[in-house]
Amino acid sequence: MPFFHDSVRAGLVSLTRLLAAVPVLMGLNATGAWASYLVAPGDVIELSVVGLPELRQRATVNMEGQVSLPLIGLVNVAGLTLNDLQSKLRNDLTNKTVRNRAQDGSERAVYIYPEEITVTIAENRPIYVNGDVSRPGELPYRAKMTIRQAIALAGGLDVMRARAGVDPAMQEVDLQAEGRLLHAEYLRQQAVVARLSGELSGAPSKSADGAGSGGQPLTKVQRAQMEQLDIALEDYKKEVASLQKSVEQTQSQIGTLERLREELMQSYQQQAADVARLRQNLEKGLTSIGRLSEEQRALSFVSERLLQTEANLTIARRGEEEQKRQLQRVDDQRRLRLVREREEAENRLADIRTRIQAAGDKLMHVGALKSRGQENTTDNPSFKIFRKDGNTWSGSDAVYDTELMPGDVVEVMLPREIFKATE
Repeated sequence: MPFFHDSVRAGLVSLTRLLAAVPVLMGLNATGAWASYLVAPGDVIELSVVGLPELRQRATVNMEGQVSLPLIGLVNVAGLTLNDLQSKLRNDLTNKTVRNRAQDGSERAVYIYPEEITVTIAENRPIYVNGDVSRPGELPYRAKMTIRQAIALAGGLDVMRARAGVDPAMQEVDLQAEGRLLHAEYLRQQAVVARLSGELSGAPSKSADGAGSGGQPLTKVQRAQMEQLDIALEDYKKEVASLQKSVEQTQSQIGTLERLREELMQSYQQQAADVARLRQNLEKGLTSIGRLSEEQRALSFVSERLLQTEANLTIARRGEEEQKRQLQRVDDQRRLRLVREREEAENRLADIRTRIQAAGDKLMHVGALKSRGQENTTDNPSFKIFRKDGNTWSGSDAVYDTELMPGDVVEVMLPREIFKATE
């Protein structure tokens, strides 16, 4: 009885595999162009074995026309039709044994039969569109794709690309991006000029309310320039205050030295009078030579202090003049720097304004050319299909509804009269 049940189960599995393979096998017996379709590099081959999902695999045909498949390895498939490819892989895989693990964990050997093998082309190699289209290049192939559909995927007909050698749509996008960048730079330079003018006038910014002229909200650039203006003015005030404080300290020192000089001058005059009086008394014999010598030493000391004070006073006055010149020099150099920077910023502003105007003129010109090109585009383009047959390429004329094959190269050409209309 167990043997009977195993035989019935095996028979049901084989029948299930056969029934599952029938629809695919019927699809392979296609007629028309697909019956003679030859596999080529770029095609994606899908191999499956009914009942063995672990053997299901997709492989792309490489440049040598080979694919790598399980249980076989590298197989040359380029130049084969679908039926030939099916037969080849069946011959290579027939009677191959696969170790299959059952649900109960046991392993058994499974033989592969020809009717269980299915081979399809999962993805075809792309087609290529060139000529008077907006986006020439590679396009994915779809079944029964026509030239009309390929042109639609390539962005439609475009007379301006062929005439000017550029894509007007992309040029329009580039000019718009350039205009936005220039506008942003223009606003930044405007804020720089306003900041430099504020530094020259010494007027602090009024950014506390977060609004600019006309009640418009401040941009990040304007706010940053206003903050820089406030910082620069505050730093300048601190520097001027420091220099003014130094001048005041020097002036105070000069006042002290002048008072000291007056006191020393009075002391010197008094001491000189005392020395003269003692010299007369010495001649009369009313005083001693020692007393006269002592007063003369005191006179010399006062004289030295007076001379030193005069020297210190001269140095202090010279320092005061230097500090005042430095204070004036700081202000003059700052104003010269700000005037020079504002002039450079205004020149850049004028240059950016000119570039914005030029970009706008270019944008209008490109838009006009694009519009005229679209208006003059007709429904009478010519098409040529280049198809590889074996190792040779051949070209043939086509129309909008001509169906394409994988690997085709489509050349789109508009009438030359259209280009004259856009001159």
